Amino acid sequence: MDEIYRRLREKLDQVPIGFPESKGAIEILKNLFTPEEAELALNLPMVTKSLEEIAAELNEDPAILREKLDSMASRGTVLAVEKGGKLLYRLLPSVVGFWETPFWPGRRDERTLKLAPLWRNYFEEKFAYEVGDRKQIIFRIIPVDIAISPKSMITPFEDVMELLKPLNYFAVAHCPCRQIAAFTGDGCNHSLEVCLHFDSMGEYMVKHGMAREITREETIKILRKANEEGLVHMTDNHQGKITTICNCCGCCCIFFRMLKEMNLPRAVAKSNYVSKVDTELCAACGTCAERCPMQAIKVDDFAVVNEEKCVGCGVCYPTCPQKAITLVRKPEDKIMEIPDRKTYINNLLKEKGLIP
Repeated sequence: MDEIYRRLREKLDQVPIGFPESKGAIEILKNLFTPEEAELALNLPMVTKSLEEIAAELNEDPAILREKLDSMASRGTVLAVEKGGKLLYRLLPSVVGFWETPFWPGRRDERTLKLAPLWRNYFEEKFAYEVGDRKQIIFRIIPVDIAISPKSMITPFEDVMELLKPLNYFAVAHCPCRQIAAFTGDGCNHSLEVCLHFDSMGEYMVKHGMAREITREETIKILRKANEEGLVHMTDNHQGKITTICNCCGCCCIFFRMLKEMNLPRAVAKSNYVSKVDTELCAACGTCAERCPMQAIKVDDFAVVNEEKCVGCGVCYPTCPQKAITLVRKPEDKIMEIPDRKTYINNLLKEKGLIP
């Protein structure tokens, strides 16, 4: 029986963000796929294909195959979307995929309570290094726009409001990181329903009860509230249309854990800004230090920012009563270039040895 899951794990590892070998990986797959589903998954594409194409490749009746695929889609292991009147399917990878899908609905049930410790152990053993120890960084910080000094330049792909403009469908789900932490004895009091997804992924999530549809205006309200709460915006580390905005806390977020606990400095790309304090305005109240997810601010006579630790998120700004802290653009020799989407994907594929 385990042989099916071993073969499936090997297949799921042959994508840009893979699924490294461990006993924990097999246990996760057993909780996500029945043996019959695992057998079918071995023959499913990792890129979207029409129902008719997949049925022809597998020599299966399309109606029967659709029933199986829709069942797997509802369990969060297969992506199912409709475009131009055609049903399209593909096997989901680990990220964005079957790591998150059981937790997006926000349910505390037998399935999520089983998966939470499995994922936590697997993260610490193997998965953190798959996600966070990369030449091509996967995720990046979006700076808080209102925190940026008027004197600083901001490009469209660093402005969260600009990033929303080309998007057409908006959905919000519950944060997997905070649920896994809560279900394994930790957790925090930050808001849970703050995981934003867009367009085809958002539609899939809503259709299968993993998220709820929201408007563009509601999306902006969630981002503003997250900002006020001290949560950090993160998104795909490429230019062009994005698929996700996470609103992350410094205690439960796997990306912050990789930065702070596992010494993986490339776990997430810092923004091209750094916090600066006007010492004449600073009242040394300590609010900025309390909110900083990286513990990058110390307060004595005034707040002092450790620029090496600062990720340039800007959550220190909104609650500063004196408006003594802002984000300023880094010197040009420290600016991190954000690749276009094609380059980003190619870099990930090359790093995994999937293309020359």
